[in-house]
Amino acid sequence: MIRSTITPMKIHFPNLKLVAAIALIGAAAGIAALLSATEQKQARVTEVIHDVRLLGAQTAAHPAAINDAVHEGTAVRTGTDSRAELTFTDRTLTRLGANTVFSFGGAAHTYDLGSGAILVSAPKESGTVKITTAVATCAVSGFTMISEYHRTTWNKVLMLNGDGYVSLNRNPGDKRHLHSTEILVFRPDAAVLPQPQQFDICNVISDGRLVTGFGKRLPEWPALVNLCEKQRSEPVKKNLIDPTSQDIIDQSINARPNQPPPRPTVIPSGAHF
Repeated sequence: MIRSTITPMKIHFPNLKLVAAIALIGAAAGIAALLSATEQKQARVTEVIHDVRLLGAQTAAHPAAINDAVHEGTAVRTGTDSRAELTFTDRTLTRLGANTVFSFGGAAHTYDLGSGAILVSAPKESGTVKITTAVATCAVSGFTMISEYHRTTWNKVLMLNGDGYVSLNRNPGDKRHLHSTEILVFRPDAAVLPQPQQFDICNVISDGRLVTGFGKRLPEWPALVNLCEKQRSEPVKKNLIDPTSQDIIDQSINARPNQPPPRPTVIPSGAHF
């Protein structure tokens, strides 16, 4: 009898439990990503002041109420002397001033300001957030900022706390980087952005309705107070822009779009308010 000298090959099967666990983890991660993407596209109304309406793509405009869900493609519109606050599932907070139209589409963390003024406060874990208007785009992360868009008068971007950049849609390569307490003021027909200037953050957080005109304080309130104290303690080096003379306080200029464009008010940095 001839015996084979070939050693039988042992076939090693992977640990089936390990494979199953990896598969489950992958599936869970995929579901989490899908849920996260879905969550980023909706918000809830957390404050309503006077005339605030929701305009759905397939539904007629109707008054907004606390806890109303705001989905992708739904616009929020505020009337004269009216304000609204939306809170997204990733804890991004958006406040709308008077005579403002705001919406968001399918792109994650991208918000559209159709007209008026908004304040956006986003945690760092939200990643990069973009605020777009017909004129410019602002991209920032971990911040509190105010953006204003008006078709016939001055536009403004105020970086209360954080870092980001602003670029004109017609000239995207012309970017201006903004840091805490810096502001850009530019015309809607601008071809080139001006250089940032410092604004009086103490005036904005004490008199600006997008900051003080709501029932609760902003998540970054302690940081904003620290920036105010720091600015007030610095030696007088330059004049500070006081943007509260425009729409930050009462948004009234947007209700009178045919007025001549106002000039930003400049006050001494040591002035009291």
